[in-house]
Amino acid sequence: MFKRFLVGAIVLAGCGTDNATDACSDISGTACTWAGVKNQRGFNNDGIDRQKSWLAYPADLTWGPDGHAWIVDWNNHRIRRVEDDNTLKTYIGTGYEGDGADDQSDRLPLGNAAGALGTTVALNHPTDVKFAPDGTLVMASWHNNKIRTMDPTTGIVKVLAGDSYGFAGDGGPAYNAVFNVPKSLAIDDAGQIYVIDQRNERLRLIANDADRTINTIAGDGTFGYAGDGGDVAAAQFGFQKGTTPIPDGALALHDGALYIADGLNNRIRRLDLATHQITCIAGVGTAGLSGDGGSALAAELNNPLDLEFGPDGRLYVADSANNVIRAIDLQTGIIDRVAGTGETCSLNCFEAKEGLPAAQVKLALPYGITFDPTGNLYIADTNNSRIVRIAK
Repeated sequence: MFKRFLVGAIVLAGCGTDNATDACSDISGTACTWAGVKNQRGFNNDGIDRQKSWLAYPADLTWGPDGHAWIVDWNNHRIRRVEDDNTLKTYIGTGYEGDGADDQSDRLPLGNAAGALGTTVALNHPTDVKFAPDGTLVMASWHNNKIRTMDPTTGIVKVLAGDSYGFAGDGGPAYNAVFNVPKSLAIDDAGQIYVIDQRNERLRLIANDADRTINTIAGDGTFGYAGDGGDVAAAQFGFQKGTTPIPDGALALHDGALYIADGLNNRIRRLDLATHQITCIAGVGTAGLSGDGGSALAAELNNPLDLEFGPDGRLYVADSANNVIRAIDLQTGIIDRVAGTGETCSLNCFEAKEGLPAAQVKLALPYGITFDPTGNLYIADTNNSRIVRIAK
């Protein structure tokens, strides 16, 4: 299970401590439904306790510098925050599919938008949120083909990048760029934003210069598998391309490298940002569930959809179609299973009780993972429309 590690001084209201009805345990390695309601999928309003609030295919979550959890409520087209009283509140989204404020004040004029209050900005299936070094929330607005930002102090949302559907804009300002379902983000200490441009089969970088210049840093736009050990511009990725793909691919930054969940290639790859060399660190390429306890390079994965570095230094993987969470020790190259039985378990087959060991919890296409500041692991158990917490 989890390796023990020292925790900092930040203390969050967590499972087992935040309210008397919380079903979670602080016993290490146990699982609980931290947000969402069993056998419910949808939206039953804001201002309701997180364990009584309905979600609709949550895609991911993250912890902000404000110490709160921010949930990407994918099919509710909302970004929601867990408040101090453990209720959920929408900060971006109207609940209806759309693309911005009615007066387009969040996006026009391009590059100099006034912005709009987040709750007036309609979204279409957001997939990722990250926080920049200055505290700005950055969102992959997936079906909108845009990268949006929000000032958490004012709640004002603006379009940072994306003005149409397709592929264009490299070498120019990001607000003129064209994306094809940008799925995942990573932000470095300099405020540069890395983006998986999913159906364009590219990794793109938005610089933190005056124009927020955008460029492709890897990928030739072709679906496939190529490029290890060679020119990253000629690399190929296996992000889903079809007319109705699921969100695919993920990024994580660590120690001068960009780690990539290469979804349909069933691999995890590493891009060295200094040498521009790309290598495979996990997966043989075939879809399957094998190799736990051995070399990650000899293991099978099945459509990995998210990556996160844990407090123990391991790289955690949402091995989505396997319905498990796995962890790779980058020093030894060993891969282990952290959570999930591997059995598909949809909305009507939840566990009979909470507090099971993580290895016994049943997941259904987990899209996202994250850690809170005290080291607990959270899983966006997407097809079960809940957030699962694994105690550290």
